[in-house]
Amino acid sequence: MPTWPASLPQKTLAANYNEAPQSQVLRSPMDSGPAKTRRRFTAATMTVPFECHLTLDQIPTFEAFYSDEIAAGALPFDIPHPRTGATVSVLLKGDPPYQLAPVGAGATHYRLSLTLEIQP
Repeated sequence: MPTWPASLPQKTLAANYNEAPQSQVLRSPMDSGPAKTRRRFTAATMTVPFECHLTLDQIPTFEAFYSDEIAAGALPFDIPHPRTGATVSVLLKGDPPYQLAPVGAGATHYRLSLTLEIQP
């Protein structure tokens, strides 16, 4: 399985970090009384944002990883969990799959923003 390149930042910027687990509960309304609930599945995905700053030299590394190693986001890859540091398998989620924006005037660094879907 492809692995997030060691030459790229391994931690997310903490400012916009949040975890959003997928609900595992299915609710069915009843004619009377409370809704009936049951587990939909035993393991759910979790969506987390990942943001880091890349130097101009790191951008080609990321672009090669994206296009060649993970087939433009179609394949899962391993990366350290943004909060725990444990290795997890993820897919890129969203359209566009990533955003790259300059940080400040003169732009020697760029902010890379991804949405990761952690696989159970």
